[in-house]
Amino acid sequence: MFREMRQLPRYAIVYLHKCILCKWQSGVSYRQMLSISSLQSSLGSITRSRKLVLGLVLLFLLILYFGPHFLGFKSTKIKTDLSEVCLDEKLSTYQLAVDRFDVGINHSPIEEGEAPLLAYVGNGKIATAFGTGRGIFIRLNRALSQEVPFNPVVESTTPAGVAKEAFVVDYHEASAQRLQALHWARGCITMGSRLYAHRTRPSILVQSLRLHNPTAMRITFNLKQEGVQKWPRVETTSHKVQGRVEIVQYTVSAGILQLTDYPDKFVMVAIATVYPSQSVSVKPGASVTLRFHTVVHHTEFLTQSEADAKKQDIRQSVIKEMEFVLKMDPMLLRDEHATAWHKLWRSGFSISLSKAATALNGDKINSTLYYVLSNVPAPLHDVSTTHEQKLEIRKVLFYPNGCYGAYSTLHADKLWLDAHNEHDVASIVTTWIITLETHGCENMIKSGAEGVLQAMLLSLGALQFKQDHLEFLMEPQDLHRDMFFHRINYGNNTHLNISVEVGDDNRAVMYVALDRNDKPYYGCDAGCNDPPVALSNVKQSFPVKLTKPITALLYITADTQHMEKLKHAIHTKENNEAPPHEHHVIALHKHGHHFGGLPTIFWVSIVFLILIFHMFLFKLIYNEYCSAQDRYTRGKYNL
Repeated sequence: MFREMRQLPRYAIVYLHKCILCKWQSGVSYRQMLSISSLQSSLGSITRSRKLVLGLVLLFLLILYFGPHFLGFKSTKIKTDLSEVCLDEKLSTYQLAVDRFDVGINHSPIEEGEAPLLAYVGNGKIATAFGTGRGIFIRLNRALSQEVPFNPVVESTTPAGVAKEAFVVDYHEASAQRLQALHWARGCITMGSRLYAHRTRPSILVQSLRLHNPTAMRITFNLKQEGVQKWPRVETTSHKVQGRVEIVQYTVSAGILQLTDYPDKFVMVAIATVYPSQSVSVKPGASVTLRFHTVVHHTEFLTQSEADAKKQDIRQSVIKEMEFVLKMDPMLLRDEHATAWHKLWRSGFSISLSKAATALNGDKINSTLYYVLSNVPAPLHDVSTTHEQKLEIRKVLFYPNGCYGAYSTLHADKLWLDAHNEHDVASIVTTWIITLETHGCENMIKSGAEGVLQAMLLSLGALQFKQDHLEFLMEPQDLHRDMFFHRINYGNNTHLNISVEVGDDNRAVMYVALDRNDKPYYGCDAGCNDPPVALSNVKQSFPVKLTKPITALLYITADTQHMEKLKHAIHTKENNEAPPHEHHVIALHKHGHHFGGLPTIFWVSIVFLILIFHMFLFKLIYNEYCSAQDRYTRGKYNL
């Protein structure tokens, strides 16, 4: 060490000695001082170009750290509110169903990234919802748009604090839930309320409320039902009846209601509802389940005097049905409802997930289908429908001639709007029904929920039933996502499954299979130039062809002679296999951008590194050029 110091100039040795004494007095060791001195000398020796490169590398690291935030990538939020943790634990049981788009979830208030979703229930005759504070809705024109100023929903609170809440909509079972959770005394107090409008008994609205107290002390829950809301000329009476287990108290409210769109028309409405107690005390570690039934009857559109004359009759009818319902097994009542919806959902549509910013995905499709079907009666499942009426409905469902045959409704933005309240739902439903009526589906709509669902499926795929065949009318450029149409009715006992799959070569291929059939069926692709293909329960492939003039992409019929006629009746100048979709179109739907499977931040990083490399290369060339000039100058003038 001392040898190294002797090699320094004298003034440097004196200065270093003073620095060492200063640092020694401040507590810095001699060895540390030498390290600091070495670091300073190392930094000072870095050239300007290398400092620039070092700065750019540091900037690149900052972009890697903060880039995902500015580019819109989601970060996982760590929740510190224990009540939110309790709520998320309850919601986690629905995650698989959410991933399949069978269930929708909304927090209150709505969280970042969640689409608006109304916790809505309906059965074509009555409807209501959680969280809006509005009343019951009954049918006016094409949707359940006429509000009745009576809110039957029972709400629960606890003095222990304000609970976090979320709403869950189960599309398959057609029920809505309000889940509330509160962390208190080292436990998660939960209040779960389930609501559904009964599908087979359309006058009935059922709400079940489960209160869970896992703590070591007794907790009191407060209950509230708003009931009548500024309803003039309404009369309310109290009644009691022996239920399955105990005596149940309920109220009956009956009054006349003036229609919103028809000032000269009135309806008489009677509502019977189980009246809740003001509070419920739950023991430590226990749970309590309460059930509240509401029955709604109303007349057709009448004059004011005619509606008044129906008052007593409708009061008696609602009392009779309420007393019948209160003696039913609640599990049987719920099973009837769920079974009817499960049968209704046997037909359906699915589409591959798209990550494009404005793409239509399964969550929006399923919620919209649910809203529309909730506004349509289901006479095939109604307990009051006769056997003869059901036969007539099935005849319409099996032969839907003339429905649909226009553009695919997947591209009609007005049909896929968000619903924030019951009036938004009614507006969406009205637009759908008018669209289907305009394109030849009136008879399907009259047949009820099954017919409306079939008509909506036909509209999604631009499918049309003609007299002797079914046409698939979508355009080739629109088949850039996988699609699956499940159980399309065709004939008495035939159901078709039609799918579109985009392969690795970006070409779309159509597949057809029979879910069930009562006779042979055949298919041919655009133009029907190729021989017909016999259909079975095994998928048969059909190429997507581009014809000039444009024709249907697929024809299906049970009549081989008719298919032979189609071959001569369809006149095309060109009939070629459709070209593959462009890579950037497929990449946009698969990855959310046009760059392919890698995230945007990767490509930003690559561009950044290429830029640094070229700057560094330019600096090397520049230095070599300058050093060469210096050597040349010294060589030329050196004596």
